[in-house]
Amino acid sequence: MTFNGVMAKDGKYTLAVHITNPLGAYTKYGGGAELRIRQSAWMISSVKYNGIYAGKQFRFEYQKYFKTYKKHENFFYVKLCGGDATYDGSKLSLLDDKTKVIIGPVNYVGGGAGIGRRLNYKHFFLMFNLGAKYVFLPPDFPDEYHERFRYFYSTGPGAIIDLNMRLGFQF
Repeated sequence: MTFNGVMAKDGKYTLAVHITNPLGAYTKYGGGAELRIRQSAWMISSVKYNGIYAGKQFRFEYQKYFKTYKKHENFFYVKLCGGDATYDGSKLSLLDDKTKVIIGPVNYVGGGAGIGRRLNYKHFFLMFNLGAKYVFLPPDFPDEYHERFRYFYSTGPGAIIDLNMRLGFQF
């Protein structure tokens, strides 16, 4: 196996770069780098959120591919994540929140796991994953902020449903 653009013995690429959720770039966008050795991959990525809970999230992900030599592949993944989020009440005006309160940035850490599918097209790939993620807000989080962060676990960086699409280039 070499890292100069030549495929490994199993016919899989060893390095890749990707962009996260190119179709949903209005709400979040990001990118990362992946190192693959045989049926395992390690990925470091960063995502910028623009919605109600604007902020950054950094991720470290491990993927274990099923023992396959086919063009398209399935995998299990686990991830650790952390970052910050800032609540912006002005973005909830459609839901009758006219307070324009801003809270944050609030730091958080978490993790998740799930399954995914990678569609390989020579040097390009499209990757989908679906899983569950949970992030922990700080233990000293004031009670009056909990009402403002009620949507944190359904949208944005704290979303329990971990659904992503990545478009990338592998070499």
